[in-house]
Amino acid sequence: MLDALKFLMFVLLLLVTILLNRHVTSKQSAELDLDLLWQIRDGKGVYVLVNQTVPSGVYTALEKSMVIGSLLEEYNDVNTSWVGQTDWDYRVNLSCVAGDYQYVVLTFHGVDTFSDVYLGDRLLGTTDNMFVRYRFDVKDQCDGGTNELRLHIRSPVVEARRRAQNRSLPIVPECPPEGYHGQCHMNLIRKMQASFAWDWGLAAPSMGVWKPVRLEYYSSVLIRDITVAIADERGTGDLWTIDVAVHLEAGLTAHPVSGVLTFKIFDVPFAAGTEPSVTVTDTTDERGELVVRHQLTVRKEAVALWWPNGYGRQQLYSLYVRYEDASLNRVKQPPHPDTLHAEKVIRIGFRTVRLRQDRSADGRMFYFTVNGVPIFAKGSNWIPSSILPERSYDAAYVKFLLYAARDAHMNMLRVWGGGLYESDHFYRLADELGILIWHDLMFACSMYPTDADFLRTVRTEVQQNVRRIQHHPSVAVWATNNENEVALRQNWYNTQANYSAYYEQYVELYVRLVLPEVQANDPWRTVLLSSPSNGDETGQDGFVSTNPQDPFYGDVHYYNYFLDGWNAAQYRGGRFVSEYGFQSFPAFNSWPEARSYSPDELARLINHRQHSPYGNEPILDMIRFNLPLPADNGSTSYWPDLIYLSQLSQAMIVKTETEVYRARRLVYGTMGALYWQLNDVWIAPSWSSIEYGGTFKLLHVWLRSIFAPRHLVAFVDEGHQLEVTAVRDTLGPVDEFWSVELHIHRYGEFSPVDRRTYDGVRVPPNTVALVTRFDIYGHLAQLGLRPADHLVMLYARSATGVLLAENFVLLDKLKHVADCTDPAVTVSVVSSACSERNNLTTVSLEVTVRAPALFVYLQLTPENSSTLKQCQFSHNGFLQFQPIRTVRLTCVDPGCRNKIQPRDISVRTVNGLLRN
Repeated sequence: MLDALKFLMFVLLLLVTILLNRHVTSKQSAELDLDLLWQIRDGKGVYVLVNQTVPSGVYTALEKSMVIGSLLEEYNDVNTSWVGQTDWDYRVNLSCVAGDYQYVVLTFHGVDTFSDVYLGDRLLGTTDNMFVRYRFDVKDQCDGGTNELRLHIRSPVVEARRRAQNRSLPIVPECPPEGYHGQCHMNLIRKMQASFAWDWGLAAPSMGVWKPVRLEYYSSVLIRDITVAIADERGTGDLWTIDVAVHLEAGLTAHPVSGVLTFKIFDVPFAAGTEPSVTVTDTTDERGELVVRHQLTVRKEAVALWWPNGYGRQQLYSLYVRYEDASLNRVKQPPHPDTLHAEKVIRIGFRTVRLRQDRSADGRMFYFTVNGVPIFAKGSNWIPSSILPERSYDAAYVKFLLYAARDAHMNMLRVWGGGLYESDHFYRLADELGILIWHDLMFACSMYPTDADFLRTVRTEVQQNVRRIQHHPSVAVWATNNENEVALRQNWYNTQANYSAYYEQYVELYVRLVLPEVQANDPWRTVLLSSPSNGDETGQDGFVSTNPQDPFYGDVHYYNYFLDGWNAAQYRGGRFVSEYGFQSFPAFNSWPEARSYSPDELARLINHRQHSPYGNEPILDMIRFNLPLPADNGSTSYWPDLIYLSQLSQAMIVKTETEVYRARRLVYGTMGALYWQLNDVWIAPSWSSIEYGGTFKLLHVWLRSIFAPRHLVAFVDEGHQLEVTAVRDTLGPVDEFWSVELHIHRYGEFSPVDRRTYDGVRVPPNTVALVTRFDIYGHLAQLGLRPADHLVMLYARSATGVLLAENFVLLDKLKHVADCTDPAVTVSVVSSACSERNNLTTVSLEVTVRAPALFVYLQLTPENSSTLKQCQFSHNGFLQFQPIRTVRLTCVDPGCRNKIQPRDISVRTVNGLLRN
């Protein structure tokens, strides 16, 4: 009986498998996902993984099948390196019926990276660029029979090594630094450059089908992309003009196209004189592609503007485009009319974004205006949300990160050039949240080849990705690469001996190919040749400036690990600082090994994952400069204490630097501050403000204040004067009048020992205003007060007494504080609730102290970190100069199974470390 049941189950499973792989089609144009029942196996057949889904990657499939442990645990970046050096096959049975369809096209939206694609015994073609969409005509094989679709994916490590052989001019750098534990020659292949290791990430030479695979059935054309250029008619007219380019496909060869394109913007009428339709009579190119252009107009009063976060609403409109084949209008109708039309909807926003580079007395300005309003760009740099491409498009996690950026008052993110062209979901969310995108093309920190095959695939890559992304109103500017100009000019990779040859390659790739391709497909935006660069001045400098980091032109990347980053006087800034930052360690309880590792073992793991060429020394040096450095590296509290101090130091450094840039908006013309970096790809020392998985470092909690639309900035400047500046990013027709109070506090006392008040401070909209600049140290001397025992607390209130902003200034290094009274911090739970709808736990905490507490650091204990996710404290690392403070904790708690108690929260303060 048992054997009969087993046989019956086998038959049922076989029937289900056959049915799932026979794609029954209607007569309508269709896109059918081939996402189920794939098999993945290595080239020798040692590992065979069945019932796999795509999108997929080999590392992910091996993890899910428990062939390997998590790539992100312990030393698995090295232990699993064999995966990326092995060839793999993806296989699935495919049955399709072409029927009356004129075209049946097998489309791979993303293959990572080198593959030979077979259907049955027929080689359809090859892939060699993970950023490119590949199409194959399979109509002749869609006869109702079953064929095996197979991708033989070759090792990118081996392929990169092969391409490096016998080159007269090496493409440098040839390998990453040894401490990265990475792979070589990543710049020879069109793959996510960071996948061979970076200074913030592990080597994971991924392979797989990382985007959907689809069968596309149609008989006329398919609308692949819609691009737009929306213009305010010379800024003075009553109309918006919308230049639309519709990118059609009709198979893979030249083919006549005859039909009508119809346009509609839902809920928005076209202006008088606009033709809502255009007749198409043309022939596609040899790839089956055709671009049809048309202009639409709408009256300005019919639509609302799209604004960046903090400046207004993000109004979006749906632009609908429909194609109908001419044969549909004949007297005798074709037998299956639904196969002869196509349609697509994109969301657009009405806004102008201009990168202003006007001449100034000392160079050129460099700032963005949106709808004519100058915008101070506040934000960060975005790296892929996962080192494995198939995971990087995780919609929920991308949403979490972008909302975290929005909630920290960011209005711009820079999509960095060593990662990925992001998912459609990413750009849709950026549109909705008002986050402007500075978008690099995917070239970073390297020289690149310019042989014919490389240039061919790059051209396709740029065309396809710019067309896909271009219509999003959030995209503000393109840059063809990250740091390649400055690397060439400053001889980062020993290019000086062959400078002319490398210079020619640089110009060939970016000036003659990438730049014009971006401009041809996106006439709506400025294209910069590099980041950093001198902007418009770069072209006049022969495309590689003598100093691409000139602070009087373009954008700069600024890092300094050897001067005291807590000292505001060292920051000069530039017109636009598109990268800057400092490292810290992830929270102690974020290391899954922390509970079982000894301090020495954890130190070895942290050192293994520290990819900065300088190691941990900059972190330790900054702590030595300003804080008490824990001495006993063998104690159980050493790493928890050091991690806390590293996060406090990072937050202070980025706070200080960012606030100088915001306050010196008028003095230095600085109009952008994008710190490096928002997110991480594993638990490791890095520059991020959000750890991998979603835990906020202290920096990210502080950013809510640092980037606040109304802020009070104060620091001791290069003349040892206390400089206080009111910062206002909000718009409005009238000036605001603030009341600013400066309280001088002794570290051990709740009440201030002195105060100064500035009433009626005039703060115009969208600018900064100096409140005061005075000799704070002279003032303390007159009062007989020692700077090391005091700090300044600042408060700004509106004319009606509403608190607008608060801040603090340290007058000496914290390690010099003498009054280190034990604050006796206690944490109590006031209330707790969990929503079963979204599994979000919210806990209200009261933090009580008996003396002022310095930089109170709250963390969940390690026992909770495995079940609670993306935990955030509303305030953390704070100065508590009042006996009781309320803090809110939110966590994702699947199933609402946890009940947080005071014992689940650990507390650290600088007071405690000063007293040790």
